[in-house]
Amino acid sequence: MKEKYLNELEELLKEYHITADEIDDILADYGEMIDDALNKNMSEEKILKMVGTPKEVVKSLSEEFVKGEDYIYIHRGGRSSQKDNRITALMPFISLIVFFILGFGFGLWHPGWLVFLAIPMVAILVNTFDKHSMNGWIALSPFVALIVFLLLGFWQNMWHPAWLVFFVVPILAITSSFKTMRFVSYLTAIMPFVATITFVLVGTYAGLWNPIWLVFLTIPMIGVLHENKFWKVLLLEASFLIAIAAYLVSGYVYGDWGYGLFAFFIPIGVSLILSEDSFLVINRMNKNIWLLAAAMTIIYIGSGLLFETTWPYLWMIFLLIPVYAILTHGPKKDKLIACMPFISTVLFFSLGYFFGWWAFSWIAFLLIPMVAIIKHA
Repeated sequence: MKEKYLNELEELLKEYHITADEIDDILADYGEMIDDALNKNMSEEKILKMVGTPKEVVKSLSEEFVKGEDYIYIHRGGRSSQKDNRITALMPFISLIVFFILGFGFGLWHPGWLVFLAIPMVAILVNTFDKHSMNGWIALSPFVALIVFLLLGFWQNMWHPAWLVFFVVPILAITSSFKTMRFVSYLTAIMPFVATITFVLVGTYAGLWNPIWLVFLTIPMIGVLHENKFWKVLLLEASFLIAIAAYLVSGYVYGDWGYGLFAFFIPIGVSLILSEDSFLVINRMNKNIWLLAAAMTIIYIGSGLLFETTWPYLWMIFLLIPVYAILTHGPKKDKLIACMPFISTVLFFSLGYFFGWWAFSWIAFLLIPMVAIIKHA
């Protein structure tokens, strides 16, 4: 079934003006999705419903690719005009003029230099934007995030937690693939970012590092939804909710957060009892991710209870979970690119928190497009 599916998909993709490497990446991604489904003993009908038929897949991807040899001319339904090219070519000069006007006329040398970001942004607007695709927004998002971050930092001194705005880049990238993903897979991919944003904002402004760390449990709780048997999903989700309730009661009612941690042996025990040749969600990868998540949780909570000062920064160890998932189960190519948002986040926050370099450490996020350019140059 897999070989026939991929052969048909390959033939359909060849009708579009895309490179052999791009076709290989697409085939590898869908091949891995089919392998995962087969490991879960899903029927051919369910697999096709989950990933879509080759024609459906190509139709969903066709908004990014154009048939025929006129690819470089076709853009947003028509030929790229000379006017667009002229605007792109003129932007360095326009930006320079605006910069000098702001500087000499109003003394706004800083942050007036931000106008130079208009050069790549206009190029993206002219050459990438398409009403049927999110590619333009994805390409534009690092620059928009950088502008928002710098403005909040310089004018409001909100270097932290304004850095969270950079998460819009991977979130948009994940969302762009929504049509080709199951909703549960989409939630699984996006939850590490949502959980981190929630944790940092609530911890920073409300000081509730504990128990807001519980938001990270949404990651394995959503992972449980990949289980095919409803009764297993129900039991596993109930075990998490009971453990969370017991932990909160132990902390708020009896004032002992430490003993409350033992409640989390409930979902671990239920998972072991319900597992067959798997742990929590069918395959070995999810078993390892769950074990890693459990280990990170124990380290984070244990360190926080023992030393207290580690709550604001040790949360970064949870980023090892998506990085591990990418390295072990991600696409064969571009694993480093996929990991860069997490690596950049650790570098940014570490330099800002430990050395107070919030005004400069944002440069770490430039590693994301730089690595992508180097890999694909």
